[in-house]
Amino acid sequence: MCVATERNTKEVTVENTDNDNFTDEPEKKGAKNDETKRADYFTATNKSLEDQAGLPSQWFLAYLTPLLRYGATSSLSQEDIGCPSAIDKTSHAYETTKAAWQKQVEKVRKENEAGQLKHEAKLASMTEEKRAKAPPFQPKQPSVAGALVKGFGRWTIAFAFLYNLLSALLAFVPVLLLNDLVSFFEAGADTATYKGFAHPWVEVFGLFLLPLLVSLFQTRHTVIMSHCATYTRAAVSTLIYQKSLRVSAAGKAQTSTGQIVNMMSNDAFQLQRFLQFAGLCAIAPVQIIIALVLIYRQVGNATWVGVAFMVFLLPCNAVIFSVVGKMRR
Repeated sequence: MCVATERNTKEVTVENTDNDNFTDEPEKKGAKNDETKRADYFTATNKSLEDQAGLPSQWFLAYLTPLLRYGATSSLSQEDIGCPSAIDKTSHAYETTKAAWQKQVEKVRKENEAGQLKHEAKLASMTEEKRAKAPPFQPKQPSVAGALVKGFGRWTIAFAFLYNLLSALLAFVPVLLLNDLVSFFEAGADTATYKGFAHPWVEVFGLFLLPLLVSLFQTRHTVIMSHCATYTRAAVSTLIYQKSLRVSAAGKAQTSTGQIVNMMSNDAFQLQRFLQFAGLCAIAPVQIIIALVLIYRQVGNATWVGVAFMVFLLPCNAVIFSVVGKMRR
């Protein structure tokens, strides 16, 4: 990796290293200017470190290793971090969401026209008395959430939740394997009479492998949802801004500049925060149920004492979070 930095007027050079380390050595004769080298790496490629990384590097986050190693000894600047990922750029978020929104508006328009004709034909077949009591036609409305999901990618979000589900389920397997191994040693460590999930050595290897898989799946889910949250905030903020430029005089009279700014900053940020924790909220009920079943198998009815204590704390947590939310507003 080619990287160059300048700290306190100290000149450094750029080297090509096999292990992608950031170097801080004196400039050699004939070397290019430090800023030119920096531009060659960060701006000429116009790609982020993540976009340049291969699939294994993205899964293991290995592309961050040189940056973190360099940041441990020197202060990082924007040039060191480089440009954002293509999916995080505001222009990409706005254009893809706008295109998805326009398609959805056109689709809903056609569905409403067909629904209106069907409704009118149904009314024509009714008597005057029934026609007067019939409800009016309710047209469908396009969904901003649907446009955002389609713009970012339905399958990408689906895979993110799948990774989170796999990590949550696999996290319980080492507990079962460890319980099996304890039973195996308590019975005298006799493999001939052992009746477990697998051979003891296979279970030992599973205790090493499964936490690694859980970490990989959880990390991949976090990365995807972080991109989704950033994409959503950028798209919503830009859409609100573009709408504010086209709003009529009557609309401006009903909406203040502060309200628009608040929607672009605070409300869009709340969407970003929600998406970052959406996976946890979706999978938490499954984790709680599985955990209660496993605890019940070990301690029996004493499990319900813990459940009762959790239920007792729910109103307290609700009051605390309500107060904190009011303080934030």
